[in-house]
Amino acid sequence: MVKGTEDLRTPLRELIELDKLLRGTITGYMMPSCVVDLPGGGGKRLVSTFESYDEVSGVSMFKAPGLPGAKGKAEYYYHDPLPEAATRTGQ
Repeated sequence: MVKGTEDLRTPLRELIELDKLLRGTITGYMMPSCVVDLPGGGGKRLVSTFESYDEVSGVSMFKAPGLPGAKGKAEYYYHDPLPEAATRTGQ
């Protein structure tokens, strides 16, 4: 993660809610694809394809079965952005 970019990220729970609110209300080709860029080479995955998500800890787990070899079998953990107060104090 690039230092100083936490404020540009959106928690997964907000993206899931946005996806639910928009889906079915606008034309399909106008529907944005909300994605997360998985660490460790997991690539970009649609928000809705998470395997598990703990809203309290902000940790979600994704799989990328379309990737070849070990990457396709790996579990990728994505962490919600830190709260703004934590980023200011350097936590």
